[in-house]
Amino acid sequence: MEKVKGYTRKKTIMEQYPSRQALVYSGAAFLILVTGLRTVLSVAEEGFGIIEFVTIGALAVEFSLLLLYAFTIYQAGVETFNITLEEEKAALESGDDPNRPPKASVEIASQDMPEVAKEINRFTTHASSLLEVVSKSVAENEKLNAHLRELADDQLTIKVRQEIQRLLNANMESSK
Repeated sequence: MEKVKGYTRKKTIMEQYPSRQALVYSGAAFLILVTGLRTVLSVAEEGFGIIEFVTIGALAVEFSLLLLYAFTIYQAGVETFNITLEEEKAALESGDDPNRPPKASVEIASQDMPEVAKEINRFTTHASSLLEVVSKSVAENEKLNAHLRELADDQLTIKVRQEIQRLLNANMESSK
């Protein structure tokens, strides 16, 4: 029952998304138009030249393209989300969890090509064992890197001490 409630909640949010996104693009279109026209009118003190007319034309094109995009999002979005919701509803009704990640190893069986299925299964098994070896190797490399950093720090400390001692000795000899 909770899955159905979650589905209903998700459905209402997803149904509202395309219309809200389309509304945002429509608002952006009007904002661009108003801001652009206001700027063109405030800059054009001596009258309108070619640049001002080209700018107004570009604003009109951008305005119309943003409105067209908003309309497209609204129309396609509702259909897309309805299809997605129908698929999720079918998965919930069949008992499948759409949010569950896929299994790591999948057995493949084929009536037509059993050799291919065997090779794919063998490859999958080999790949998962390689992944385990690589993860172990990464952990060992991290340990080695940490040890190398410690050695480098120790050697740097020794070099700094030797240099300070050399400078102190040179200073003592020059003061004599």
